[in-house]
Amino acid sequence: MAFNNSPLNYTSIDLEIETIKRFRSLAPFLSTECLVFREFNGDSTILCLDFAACSQDLKMNKEEWREFAVLLAHSSNYLGLANSLVFKNGDRVVGWITLNQIA
Repeated sequence: MAFNNSPLNYTSIDLEIETIKRFRSLAPFLSTECLVFREFNGDSTILCLDFAACSQDLKMNKEEWREFAVLLAHSSNYLGLANSLVFKNGDRVVGWITLNQIA
């Protein structure tokens, strides 16, 4: 039973929205224009970050991207969102990382 003063209805959509809010709070450097959502890939879930509305954020060097991706992957795993991240610019995939790739 939900508390009367609770802002959530405890539906799966509400929990998804709350979890993505918490993910964003762990990554305050992530642009608010960047879309964050989950997609299913067979038996697993992938966290997608779509930079179509803020493509200027994609202009980092490879070293900066690696640090950025590692932090996001750990944050996603910590919240139980996904073990893999896909970075998109609209329909185009520009990068991906899984926790298995992080040494």
